[in-house]
Amino acid sequence: MRQPTTHARTQSRYADQPTPAPNANGAASIGGESRSTATSGMPRRRTTIDATTGHWDLGKTIGAGSMGKVKLARNKETGEQVAVKIVPRQSNDGEHHTQAERDRADRSREVRTAREAAIVTLVDHPYICGMRDVVRTNYHWYMLFEYVNGGQMLDYIISHGRLKEKQARKFGRQIASALDYCHRNSIVHRDLKIENILISKNGDIKIIDFGLSNLFSPRSHLKTFCGSLYFAAPELLQAKAYTGPEVDVWSFGIVLYVLVCGKVPFDDQSMPQLHAKIKRGNVEYPPWLSPGECIRCPTSLRVSADALRRVSWLDRPDAEY
Repeated sequence: MRQPTTHARTQSRYADQPTPAPNANGAASIGGESRSTATSGMPRRRTTIDATTGHWDLGKTIGAGSMGKVKLARNKETGEQVAVKIVPRQSNDGEHHTQAERDRADRSREVRTAREAAIVTLVDHPYICGMRDVVRTNYHWYMLFEYVNGGQMLDYIISHGRLKEKQARKFGRQIASALDYCHRNSIVHRDLKIENILISKNGDIKIIDFGLSNLFSPRSHLKTFCGSLYFAAPELLQAKAYTGPEVDVWSFGIVLYVLVCGKVPFDDQSMPQLHAKIKRGNVEYPPWLSPGECIRCPTSLRVSADALRRVSWLDRPDAEY
């Protein structure tokens, strides 16, 4: 894993003074954004970021999710482009009924975002989107990631349909390599899905969005049930405690199925029926695809991420790795 770097104090372009020192995970903390008016209480929209890696001009929005949005940014000195994940530190007034609910949600968001920044600062793998810098203000987190310019895997499948086995095998090996690296370093992603896989211009994959990730130990269990329904393991829907890697392996099996078949293995217009299908785990494999070793309901029957790389279908010598 990459050694953590200690970011120097970063000067804000706004009126408030920077906080005295970086926090424990290396995030550079800067003072809050100035307010648009004296009475509005709303931060002025930021157009630049001053970080230890340089001065960045924020550009167009290139993505959005439940936690925030992603903007393109360019370094003023070098012209380098990065993708900036912007996460608000405070909930909107209309999101929660009571102040107590809002405070709980804000604390939970803060913990998750700080954990994501700490984890992604440490990881260093060719198939995981690397983080260049992180800046925290009074109102937002700004996480600067390498810009992956090839597009989303989801868009690729929508435009090309199901992939040829050779191409799917290449992507599958790369995903398995990234998961194995994470699990060897006690990291579980917990939100692996087609939408969280990008493709670079040279045709390699990059896994993104560690917002639900966590550290795990083989001797203990995690109890947070999170992720995306179509890619979630049965034990998550059953509210069972889990170690961690097994839920990533299940999600990997769903991703691989989507790559080869162009659709998810479990689908239904009825939410209860969809839950029931996922919990049963009965997959209909097309004739050209052999049964997988990831989409198995008993977690004891699922292979590890390391063993995935030796599964016969992935190990066929028809694609470079």
